[in-house]
Amino acid sequence: MNTTAFAVRSCCALLVLNVTLTACVATARDPSGTQHHGTVSAASAPTIVGNEWRCTRLGAAAPPADCMPTFALEAGGKASGFAGVNRWFGTCTANGASLAFGPLAATRMAGPPERMELERQYLQVIASVTRWSIADGRLRLSDGSTVVAEFEPMPRAANETKH
Repeated sequence: MNTTAFAVRSCCALLVLNVTLTACVATARDPSGTQHHGTVSAASAPTIVGNEWRCTRLGAAAPPADCMPTFALEAGGKASGFAGVNRWFGTCTANGASLAFGPLAATRMAGPPERMELERQYLQVIASVTRWSIADGRLRLSDGSTVVAEFEPMPRAANETKH
């Protein structure tokens, strides 16, 4: 290959790489007006993607300490967690501060009535979420106008335990 052809191909490859990386940059504004800048990847947004979160507030109340629902979002858009009795899963698309869940499904074990009610409320809240923000290390999910759930990151060792 001659030097000119190599230089042209190298420039084209660099241009494609630059456009691709620029397209990955996102600027999001959460419901409180705080701007978050970063890329939509697990490396630069480790707080929402690639970690498991434990629910510390659902609506106006805290879930029981021995039965806190969880939320995890993988880089490929798979969402999952523990809902109170059962594991849940579905798809989720994060675009800036917007969050859109696809249909959700869950395993179908029965449990005590209070845990089944917690699960029903949690899955209803998750399905209503349209926005997210992170402040003080806490993930806040909202329905567009109201924070409907708040989470804290789970320690890595806790991520590996089964519910």
